[in-house]
Amino acid sequence: MEDILYKYMSQRFKDKIPNEEGSSLGPVITVSRAAGCSTSKLVEELTFTLNHNGLDDKWEIINKDILRHSAELLNLQPEKVESIFKMKKRKLFDEVVQTFISSDYHLEKKMIKTVTKVIHQFGAEGHKIIVGRAANIICADIPRALHIRIDAPIQWQIEHIEKKKNFTKEEALSYITLTEQNRENFRKTIKGSDQLNVYDLVINQATFNTVEIISIITNALSLKNIL
Repeated sequence: MEDILYKYMSQRFKDKIPNEEGSSLGPVITVSRAAGCSTSKLVEELTFTLNHNGLDDKWEIINKDILRHSAELLNLQPEKVESIFKMKKRKLFDEVVQTFISSDYHLEKKMIKTVTKVIHQFGAEGHKIIVGRAANIICADIPRALHIRIDAPIQWQIEHIEKKKNFTKEEALSYITLTEQNRENFRKTIKGSDQLNVYDLVINQATFNTVEIISIITNALSLKNIL
């Protein structure tokens, strides 16, 4: 059974990303969110809406699938692969030193390359809603795509995390700072310092509810001729 699964995964996520004429290139929706913003209910209801509007009936959410499929290809535990999304910022000198002395450094690079390919493959297959993981950067070359950022004022984020995690204000602010730094480090690893935050839509979750946000997204999909 494991051998069959491995062959399937290797074929599906082969080295060459499908981009030839006739290959599927989307549609894909990427959803980035600020720390403290909730997207689980949003993407679930968005998927339901898209799959019951009479236009498309095959949209699916991609989230933990990225870790699972990448781990299968690398023969690692998903928790190990997830470590690359919590990367520390390195100076150039550190990068050079690590290249020569650390086997973990080379494994890290291999994990990043694999995760990037898996995310792009999902986007290229089409009818995917990819949550987080710098998908807006990785899938930037896919023509039929809508890249969304769910954001909110910092005070709203702090209050939301205080309630959700039972944190103090100081703990919530520390959590936000660390989470955003980890995400920024990963984005820079994928793309460098340029064009890290390019989105089609930035939506304030503090002023729009879930139903309204879905309406905004579906209208944008129609305007971009993605649906």
